[in-house]
Amino acid sequence: MTNSYAFFDVDGTLLRLKSMFSFHDFWYQRWIGLDSDARVEEYEDVTAIMRALVESGEQRELINRRYYEFFSGRSVEEVERCAQAWARTVVADPRIFVTDVIDELEALRAKGVEPVFVSGSFIEVLSPIADHLGVSHMLATRLLHDGKTYTGRFRAPQTIGEGKALAISEFLAERSTLPTDCWAFGDDISDVPMLEAVGRPVAVIGDSALSSTARARGWKCLHICASDDPLMIREGLGALVGEAT
Repeated sequence: MTNSYAFFDVDGTLLRLKSMFSFHDFWYQRWIGLDSDARVEEYEDVTAIMRALVESGEQRELINRRYYEFFSGRSVEEVERCAQAWARTVVADPRIFVTDVIDELEALRAKGVEPVFVSGSFIEVLSPIADHLGVSHMLATRLLHDGKTYTGRFRAPQTIGEGKALAISEFLAERSTLPTDCWAFGDDISDVPMLEAVGRPVAVIGDSALSSTARARGWKCLHICASDDPLMIREGLGALVGEAT
């Protein structure tokens, strides 16, 4: 019986991209297509709105909430199929994975520690990545729908910042597991509540603010310089990968 867990932020920690924004570009550019003036205008409008929120320094909670509002009316089945197709392009390129962190995940799993995804991204895009890595548990955004189409809202808690710590606390309480027996890996200053929620925090360094906090608290650090990797640069919303979620 598993009695310890390792909680992994996904975007920027396990992956050298932001799955929400990468999916956004894939949805418009490669799935539904930009084959009409209306489609092009919609894509450019949504991208511009999200870019403005990020560049204005808006809180991540609001950025994500606004992002998911654009899912209102989308077909659940079509989004799921698109997510599977998007994920196939991700796992086909091993450079997208942060090798050092994947190695940590596998080493802990070999010791009987079960990995868990913790992310502000949504279940539909994370599920195929989790399957690829053999991860069974996900604490992530669950989009609300009526069985056919999304409502543009999601189930609480929002797994960003303090919400990640709350989700971890509830997860461990349900399994009668002590936080002191668990690990957490995060790459951004917003991951500090998650890192504080366990006994063995690991800072995946790329954010100077997180680096300072980790050093001050004596946390283990992995210096991978993920934010400098050319694969972090994408067109459209993907160009913002280092800024949100």
